[in-house]
Amino acid sequence: MKKEIKTDYYDNFTCIAGKCSFNCCQEWKIAVDDDTYIKWNHLSLTKQNNDYIDQYVKQKDGTRVIALNEQKQCPFLNEQKLCNLVLNFGDEVLSETCAIFPRQIHEFADRKEYSLLPGCPEVVDLMNQQDKICFTKNLFDLDEDILLQIRTMMITIMQNQHFSISKSVMMIFYILLDIYQNKSVLKKEIDEYKDKAILKELSDTIDNMQFLSLDTFEENNELFLDIAENYRKQELYTSYLEPIAVIAENLSRDYDKRKVIVQLQKFDKQFSSYEKLFRNYLVVEIFSNSLMPESDLESLVVMIQWIAMEYAIMRHSIFLSWLLEEEKLSYTVVRNYIVVISRMMGYDQEDICEYLDKSFENLIWEWGYLALLIGAE
Repeated sequence: MKKEIKTDYYDNFTCIAGKCSFNCCQEWKIAVDDDTYIKWNHLSLTKQNNDYIDQYVKQKDGTRVIALNEQKQCPFLNEQKLCNLVLNFGDEVLSETCAIFPRQIHEFADRKEYSLLPGCPEVVDLMNQQDKICFTKNLFDLDEDILLQIRTMMITIMQNQHFSISKSVMMIFYILLDIYQNKSVLKKEIDEYKDKAILKELSDTIDNMQFLSLDTFEENNELFLDIAENYRKQELYTSYLEPIAVIAENLSRDYDKRKVIVQLQKFDKQFSSYEKLFRNYLVVEIFSNSLMPESDLESLVVMIQWIAMEYAIMRHSIFLSWLLEEEKLSYTVVRNYIVVISRMMGYDQEDICEYLDKSFENLIWEWGYLALLIGAE
């Protein structure tokens, strides 16, 4: 029997359906798997007419998805924000995506791993309630695989509160690149990266580096606009993206450097009050998305780059939203942008590699670029 590993709050999740502040049946691709597609062809849309569900399915980017209506919602969503499919035919008619979300399950040869995706506000609330992310099994007991050891090492660094979040990300990527360039690595060498003296030396080295906040700001601003472009064209997440995208466009043309530095400093003080939430978020991202059943060392490095980029864009989006009024940074704003950016950047590995290949000179970044992206706290 395979071992099962879960984030320890996994079984606490409950969908609140129509009461949800951020419905999962709108403004993004809802995949329709083959079995569901065949099943739907034998059903009527409602019990009162003969419309076939097949007409509500379209091909997009090589995948069958539900065709959203003019309101960018699933056509089966009713005014009470409940699913007409479930009301008429029961839960068994749902597609795999609808039935599982926000749960994420990865099945390996020797184990199954369970986590919850932050594209759901209830999941973000659960993350925020945890003092520290724990797992139903000790990750240190999973020592049969080098990639598992690397992932455990990364989680350990991210949970070390002696290091800021930004520094933790930089340290993780430095170590990953060192391992990647060596091509082969043994468990005892992974253990060396956990040594307190080595980590302190790396931490001190980063402390002695100079980081320019405006360079990080400009890079994050450009990346945010690039990621947001297609969603704006499709008029998705309009109420969240459009106001801050307008600000980002204005800032990309011209800005008062002294004023922005002061604003960044004020924002950072308020953003730091959510350190626990974002540390938990990054731990879960590393656990659930850095290592897939088909992963190798290169794909692990790529996924850490993507997670770092997602965090940077998330933080920048929250900064842009804060600029609208420059008042106290509310938990609701923070949670909403975690949800929105998580959904926008929830690509599969193939799409992530394609994006990085097109957008950057090399698939694997230099350490200095990630440091620029993350910046110092």
